[in-house]
Amino acid sequence: MKETPAWLASLRQAGFLPYVATSRHLLPSLELEPGGVPARVFLLEEEADQPFHEAYLLSNSLSFHSPDIKMPNWVLIDCALMQTAVVGFMKARVELPEEFLAAYRADPRVDLDRLDYLPISGQIASPGIDGKSLVGFSLFSLARQVGAAAANLGLYTKALALEVYRAARFEWFYGITQYDNPALKIHGRFGAEMEIAKPILPLHPRREMAFVYRMRPAPLAENPPAREPSFWLAADDAAAKRAMQDGIAAGKRYVILPPFAVARGGRTELPILEIP
Repeated sequence: MKETPAWLASLRQAGFLPYVATSRHLLPSLELEPGGVPARVFLLEEEADQPFHEAYLLSNSLSFHSPDIKMPNWVLIDCALMQTAVVGFMKARVELPEEFLAAYRADPRVDLDRLDYLPISGQIASPGIDGKSLVGFSLFSLARQVGAAAANLGLYTKALALEVYRAARFEWFYGITQYDNPALKIHGRFGAEMEIAKPILPLHPRREMAFVYRMRPAPLAENPPAREPSFWLAADDAAAKRAMQDGIAAGKRYVILPPFAVARGGRTELPILEIP
């Protein structure tokens, strides 16, 4: 029997339980007892599980402060539940503050009376067609909104998800984030090196603030070792990002080192290691 990590045992004690939302045909490909703790499964095919899926869509939008711009149902179905899984933590409805539940009562698509638990965090990751990569997106946490004593719930949600996806079988984990995103400190904790694969994303609405990163999947690093950077990158330094893009084209690599992002003089700066 697997030994339950201390962080997972602590979350369970605080009433946060793991869930997996997916399709029935994908169940054999997933680890449904991460850390030795059985996850509650919600299936696309089960009508009784639909209220939870609708609640997930609202929870996800609330975390990004845009309840009126939710992920479309077809995206959740086609891009997540039919291909992979949503993984996260849920909490009993009776343990949540009434002011938090008001948003769910007001949403006509959410049947709160049919829900005993609500999703409080979530992560999605899909396998790439190359068979070697896992691509993560839409990591969120509502710990602050529910007034929960659950420090680092986003961090532990990603740790939970990577085990459920059996991420160790993949060569790379890819994701998109922003240079000024506090979540950098989460993403960087799951591999020896957080490499900048694409410094600028022309198709992204924040083209010069968004970037693609990649990492060798690894368990959560509680205390990543400090290393000396080649230089510090200001989050808003577009010229430096273009220089990195040129460097990558010439065969160089750029890695974000712990602590991944530091506030200095009112701006965010990232410690970068340049590898010839």
